[in-house]
Amino acid sequence: MSDEPKPDQPTEAAPGVSSEVEAVETEAARRWPTPRPFAAPAAPATAAAPEASAADQSLAAALEPPPEATLAEVWEKRARLTEDRLAQVLEAFRELRTETEEHRERTTRALEHRFRQQRERFVLKFIEILDNLDRALEAAERTFAPDPMIQGLILVRTQLLQTLREEGLERIPTLGLPFDPEVAESVGHLAVGDPDQEHLVVKEVQRGYRLGDRIARHARVLVGHYDPEAFAEAEAEAAKAAAPAEPVAGITPLPDEES
Repeated sequence: MSDEPKPDQPTEAAPGVSSEVEAVETEAARRWPTPRPFAAPAAPATAAAPEASAADQSLAAALEPPPEATLAEVWEKRARLTEDRLAQVLEAFRELRTETEEHRERTTRALEHRFRQQRERFVLKFIEILDNLDRALEAAERTFAPDPMIQGLILVRTQLLQTLREEGLERIPTLGLPFDPEVAESVGHLAVGDPDQEHLVVKEVQRGYRLGDRIARHARVLVGHYDPEAFAEAEAEAAKAAAPAEPVAGITPLPDEES
């Protein structure tokens, strides 16, 4: 007969092996305890528990998609919402870009205006220098100054006037033209013997200048007034002032060769 145990009979383990198995099972149970089955908490026993409030029902209906909506309809709705949001973002971006461009244009115009004002103030300071050169030239011509001195003054004045013209400064012509209050200021009248010179500028007291498209300084002029008698008297006084002085009685003037 065979010594193998029959299948229906339990196999007896050795005494040492069984003790080791029990020790391993005990250690595993200690380290990894068997989890308890999850049990849902019982609802509180209240009278209103079976029935939910209207707000809860509306919230649940809003969170859960309608049962008849398909997946394609849900994605289509989300796509429309995304497109609407993208349109809002693009509109905000366009408004921001427009505001930025307008701010840049305002800043540029302000800087240009400030630069133009500073340049005009700098150019206008040289008008007084040009006036002084004109006075010096007139005085040199009246006092019969040497020609080299007069030519030097003319050269300096020409160079200064050319430089100012390059910066946009131009002289306003008024002499011999009808009086224009937009560009000239009348400081008085001067008698004239020709009726055609009535209301014409016959003398410039101060020259006027234009800088670009604005008047830098108005001209100060004398306007002609037709008065034959006053004109004849003025001519007589001018001729008398220009005549040589008469010798004093009792004093014999020296000849030109000896004087």
